[in-house]
Amino acid sequence: MEHNERREFIKMSALAFAGIALQLNSISAFAQQSNLFQGKSINPGLNWDSFLSKVTKLASEQFEPNWNQKEYIKAVQALLLQCKFPEFENVKKEFVGYTDKNKNWFEHSLLHKEFNFQVSLLQFEKGEYISHHNHPDMCGVINMVTGNALVKNYTLHKELEKTKKQSYNGQTYTLKSCVLEETKKEILTPGNTSILTSTKGNIHSLMPNEFTQLVDVFTPAYNEKNEAASIWYQVNEEINFENNPKLFEAEYALS
Repeated sequence: MEHNERREFIKMSALAFAGIALQLNSISAFAQQSNLFQGKSINPGLNWDSFLSKVTKLASEQFEPNWNQKEYIKAVQALLLQCKFPEFENVKKEFVGYTDKNKNWFEHSLLHKEFNFQVSLLQFEKGEYISHHNHPDMCGVINMVTGNALVKNYTLHKELEKTKKQSYNGQTYTLKSCVLEETKKEILTPGNTSILTSTKGNIHSLMPNEFTQLVDVFTPAYNEKNEAASIWYQVNEEINFENNPKLFEAEYALS
C-alpha cells in the first residue's frame, strides 16, 4: 500500500516413452487432419504453465553480456498473444472474481513473481487511469485482454534547472522540471500490445475508456531498488516545449 500511495504523485523407460510418443503424435496428426477437413482451425495457444516456463527461460538470459532487450521484448510479445488468460484455470479466478475494491484506482493482481520477471493483471473501471510514471532499469510488455486504453510513451529528453515547492497531503515537496519526448501514442485494443524498454518509451500513462483488463510482464521484477527509483510525473500536455510537437515539460518530486 505504501508503494501505491507514493505512486499516486509474473518413470517410464525411454523406449516405452518413445513408443507412446509416436502413437500420440500419430493420433494428434490424424485429429488435426480431421479438424482441417471439417473446416476447424487449430490454434491451441499456450497454457499458463507453458507460458511461465518459456518466459522464465527467456528472462534468465537478461544478465548475459550479449542480451538483446529488443529481441526479448518481441519474444514475450509473441507469447502473450498466444495466451487466453481468462481461460487459464490457474488465473481464471482473478478475472471472474473481480470486484472494484479501490474506488478511483485500478485493481492489481500479482499473477506470478520471481526475481527475473513478474506477471500482473490490472483491471480498470471507466474513468480510472494510471498517470505518467517510469520503470527504472526495466522493460515491459502490456497485453490488452478486454476493453481499450489510450497509452502514451515518453523518453526523458533532458533535465531542466528549475525547481519549485509544492504542498500535498500536509507535506511539502520539491518539484524538479524536465522535458519528455513523446515516442508513441496509441489506442490499445484486445489482441494488441504496448512495449517499453529501459531506454526508450520507459515513461508511460494508461487511460482506459471503458472497463478494461490487461496483463503485463515486467523484466526484471519490482524490487526495493527499482521501486525506490520510480518516478511519477506531472506532464503539461497542453503546451509543447520550444514549439516541438513531440516535447513536453514535466515535473516530478525529488526524493
